[in-house]
Parts: sequence; C-alpha cells; structure tokens
Amino acid sequence: MKKIVLIIIAVLFAICRVYAQEIRVPTEENVIPAVMSPESPYFYLPMMQRYTAGDETLTDDHYYYLYYGYAHQPEYDAHRELPGEAAMYDILRRTTQPTREELLAIIEAGRQNMAVDPFSPSNINLMTWAYGAVGDTLNARVSAHRFRGIMRAITSSGTGRRERSAWHILRFSHGADIVEAQGLEVVNRQVRTRDVEYIQVGRNSAGVKGYFFDFSRVYWKPFEGERVRRRSRWMFNGTSL
Repeated sequence: MKKIVLIIIAVLFAICRVYAQEIRVPTEENVIPAVMSPESPYFYLPMMQRYTAGDETLTDDHYYYLYYGYAHQPEYDAHRELPGEAAMYDILRRTTQPTREELLAIIEAGRQNMAVDPFSPSNINLMTWAYGAVGDTLNARVSAHRFRGIMRAITSSGTGRRERSAWHILRFSHGADIVEAQGLEVVNRQVRTRDVEYIQVGRNSAGVKGYFFDFSRVYWKPFEGERVRRRSRWMFNGTSL
C-alpha cells in the first residue's frame, strides 16, 4: 500500500464550520428564476464570469446559485469524463514528491477539468494544494475560497442524515468528495430510490454511519455511463486527491 501523504493548511480550511448552516432545499421554482433573470443578482452568466475570474467577494448565496444553477446551463453534463483527470492522478500515483513541473501539470490538468466540471470539490482541492506547493499563494487562496463555497452550497441543501433530507449533488463523484472532506472513508454505496444514494462510511469517532445524496439532476441529460475514478492514496484537507 502506498504511503498516505496528509497535507493540511488549517488557516485556510476549517471544515467543521462548513456544515453548521441554514438548510434550504434547492427547488427549480427557486433556482430557475434567480439564475435566468438579467435583473437578478444571481443571473448566471456574470456570476459565472466572476467565479471563473476568482472573485473572492462571492458569498454563500452566490455559490448556492452557482452550483445548483449550473444544472440549467447547456454545458452541464454529469457524464462527461474530466479531460485532465487521468494525467493528474497518474502523477500522484507515480511519486509522493512531485517536481515543480509535475505540480504545474497538475494545475493545468485541473483547469481542463474545470471546463467540464467547474465545481468538483476534489479537483479544486487538489488545485489548491498544487498552487500552494509551487508558491502561488494568490491562486491557492482563490481556489480555497472556491472549495469552501462549493462545500457550503452542497451541505446547505439538507442534513445528509436522512433520505428525505439528502444532500443534492450534480455528479456522483461529488458525494464521495463531501464524505471524504470530513475525514471519513467510503466503504459502500447503495442506490436507495430512483433519486437517492446512500454512502456508507467506515467506523469513526463521531459514530456517523453514512450520508444520503440526491442525484436526480445527474439524469437530466441522457446517460452514457460514468467512469469510476481510481483514487490515489494522496490526501489534502482530509480529502482524497
């Protein structure tokens, strides 16, 4: 078994604070008017432009509508493979001490992935680590802000502890990312209903047995199969890279 490398930047991340939020279940009656109206402060195009540019003034409300509003954009496709993912994880499986060139390759691969999935927690988490490792503190901070915003958006959609209060996700991979961000291990995944998956976790001090995820948005477009990623043994902020 490869050695697990744990890298934590406590100043940037306080994951325990991510989850104590007001619950607001995303509904299309709420999301669509907010992201489709040019008069709305959450009109999608300018909001996404701010996100892409690394605007750190985006609030939790912005991230909520960014994440769930993305399901209504023509480019949303939950089944497209991330183009840079294979190269990214090949580097991490090869070495526990990437060179600067390899770290820059990880960052470039992460940018390619964001063109397909702008909100992958694990991809952004890895980019945050790589930016920090090459000394790019500005982009590391921007990426960390994105990571927190996405995590808070997803975990504000429910409690995750009951089927009727599942966390709403745009990709199956986001469910595992949320679980692992809490330092928990995914041990089993079960589809409970046509819209809800249960992710069972390994034994832990909090006594959590698992979380429920609503994946209904994943099937809003034709399904052509989603490749299951082989995760590396690297970890950053408690999340597999």
